[in-house]
Amino acid sequence: MMQSEVLLPPWSTFNSTYSNLDHNSLYDPDMDFCMADDLDFSSSFTSSDVTTEVSRNSYVPTMFPGEFFELQNLWDEIQITSPTEGLESISSGEIEGVDGWLNASSDTEENVSSELPVSENSMDMLFTYPGDELEIDNQLSLHHLLRAYGEAMENGQKELSTEIVKSINKKSNPWGTTMERLAFNLFQSKESEGEYLRQELSKNFMKAFMVFYQSFPYGKFAHFTANSAILQAVPDDAKTIHIVDFDVGEGIQWPPVFEAISQKGKSLRFTSIKLEDKCICSQWDFEGTKKWLYDHARQSGLKLQIEETSIEDLASGLTRIKKTGPGEEWLVFNCMIRLPHMARRRKRSRVTDFLKVAKELLANGGASAGIVTFADGEAQDSSRTYLGYSSFFDKLLMHYETLFESLEQHFHAHLAEARTAMETLFLAPYMCPLAWPQDWEESTQGFDLPITSLEGQKLSQESLIEAKQIVNERESSYKVEIAGEQEHEMVLEWKGIPLVRVSTWI
Repeated sequence: MMQSEVLLPPWSTFNSTYSNLDHNSLYDPDMDFCMADDLDFSSSFTSSDVTTEVSRNSYVPTMFPGEFFELQNLWDEIQITSPTEGLESISSGEIEGVDGWLNASSDTEENVSSELPVSENSMDMLFTYPGDELEIDNQLSLHHLLRAYGEAMENGQKELSTEIVKSINKKSNPWGTTMERLAFNLFQSKESEGEYLRQELSKNFMKAFMVFYQSFPYGKFAHFTANSAILQAVPDDAKTIHIVDFDVGEGIQWPPVFEAISQKGKSLRFTSIKLEDKCICSQWDFEGTKKWLYDHARQSGLKLQIEETSIEDLASGLTRIKKTGPGEEWLVFNCMIRLPHMARRRKRSRVTDFLKVAKELLANGGASAGIVTFADGEAQDSSRTYLGYSSFFDKLLMHYETLFESLEQHFHAHLAEARTAMETLFLAPYMCPLAWPQDWEESTQGFDLPITSLEGQKLSQESLIEAKQIVNERESSYKVEIAGEQEHEMVLEWKGIPLVRVSTWI
């Protein structure tokens, strides 16, 4: 891999959107961000060389300015102000604890542990419980209440579900056990206390993002798997690679691919799909990302053209391409959805629209036409059917409970507030009981990926070995496996539960 000097990412254009949210709004199905003060719902759901080119080490050096950030160093990088009045349910001790985490000046774990200015009240809140039996009882109680909520939603029992949520809220806690934090992020993270915490942390979203992406394997695994498959499949006679990206976001996936394509002596055309007009969830500015990608391409010696279009406009070009053929362009349709570091929901119906276009363009051309890479941060299995909404709800609960548990592996006791910050910024945006019914309805209508009619692109054993190293499989509870009859899927698991599923198609 060709090493480049560090480039500044597009984060200087970052502008926090959370402070502009209308907190009285319910979930709008046309928007990709969930916010609520009430819990209304619809009852309609009742009833090789390439491995060297894209190595695990290529996802850090050229992505971030300055030194490699670690969890404990984030204490120096993010500031949080004192809480405003009216947030009685967040104790001063808890906020002081976050202040301590965000302001500590040590660079080593030992110094952080000894110098951490966390108040006694906060530490008591976080780590002292009346007894193990009470903690276990509370965990079990929340588990049963959450299942009861899913069943009430399935049966269209609005009043009952509202009462269940009140009981859940009494037991939830953003600083508590796994189940307590899960419950808080489900039902209270968009209310006053959770909203305040998110607003304060969002002021330094950039630095939190840097730490999250580098420290946790979810995004790196998905990007490495997709990029490796892309570069393995590029035909030697293709002069131009045309990447169509469903959600470019911060653009962090692409510098390793840019460098590899440049080494192959090919040019690159890059098309980004526009976010829906009503989507307010993205923390990233396309023009800033575009400039950063151009800078990286220039440094890599890559000839690059970047454009932005809608799915509808992309589809309108089908007739021309079908008549004339793709020519010397080799197409890449890349779709990453709901990976934790993205911190934004995209509707699965839009994913379907995007993949339909990809299928129509590639159906007759096979590998000579291009490739589709698809990563799902909720590890949805399109072949799975659910008996009812409650079973669908339970599956999502298990998924996010597993994510919460996997994060805990990376945090020592003195970094509990850091863990809460990461959960607030990167997991809470996906945990929306008001949006999940829409996902459920789409699943009942047969959310089969349009690309399943294409041929799966077999993933290499070399990529599997590299992916295992990326997630540190030997020393953690993460596991990576190749799946699918055509061996075209790679799955990241935590203790046997799928977290991220990546598939490739030609």
